[in-house]
Amino acid sequence: MLITLGTVGCGHRGSGVSMEIVVHDAAVTKQERSRVETYWTGAGIADVAHGDAIGDPVQPEWTEGGAIARTVGRLYAQGAGGGLGACTATVVGTNTVITAAHCVRTSDAGEPALSATWDQQLYFVPGYRDGQSPYGGFTVRRVRMAKEWQDEGLDVAVLEMNPGHDGRSISEVTGVQRIAFTAESGTRTHFFGYPYTSRLLHCEGGNSREYRGSALLRIPCVMGVGSSGGPYIVDLGAGGAGSVVAVNISGDETFSYGTALGSFARRLYAQSEHCSRDC
Repeated sequence: MLITLGTVGCGHRGSGVSMEIVVHDAAVTKQERSRVETYWTGAGIADVAHGDAIGDPVQPEWTEGGAIARTVGRLYAQGAGGGLGACTATVVGTNTVITAAHCVRTSDAGEPALSATWDQQLYFVPGYRDGQSPYGGFTVRRVRMAKEWQDEGLDVAVLEMNPGHDGRSISEVTGVQRIAFTAESGTRTHFFGYPYTSRLLHCEGGNSREYRGSALLRIPCVMGVGSSGGPYIVDLGAGGAGSVVAVNISGDETFSYGTALGSFARRLYAQSEHCSRDC
């Protein structure tokens, strides 16, 4: 049974919202890393693939390769009840991948953020396509996100990744997308995601804010469940490299909405990159 990692409702940020960072250990030991990898490379990825859509995708497939095809991938997780699901995530640092917070922590409707359960067996496959893992898969060492992650502007998580089997960091294998923390409205924006499809899909358009001061960016294209965590990228060059300015969190019939990366995301990123080197 698939859990629907990829949709969340967001409240408006209030003055009393906690900006505290929560750090959660995932697969830290060698034994934990081996267990997670064995699970997904065994039957896990194939089990999720049974729920992938067959037929015409909701948006066109990204066929231009380049850095996009290496740095964006599927993030797999197992919920507390044993259900499997997948979101989208992007390599943005030495050992850092960015996604939506609700892709790694699941709460029941109407329940407070702190009562949410941590998803298990997090596993990232960059460049996933048609059941293939061209750059291998990577386990997650630690997750960093907001304590009150359900509030508007805080549905974002950074994942500190373990190295691959050969000891190389994920960035040495895939390269990185740049990351920017000053998203501007009206900028041409590219959105990439895996909305329960076996291939990376793409759409683009001018971004905007739903209302003045909103911490969300929206673009006029929709992908659906599974595209959560997918990057909104600006200044995309011919080689497929650009700057991630938001991560997708939800959508309606007209727009997709993403958490704009700002000062809080900068703090998450700085901690993850520091620990990638020194912790």
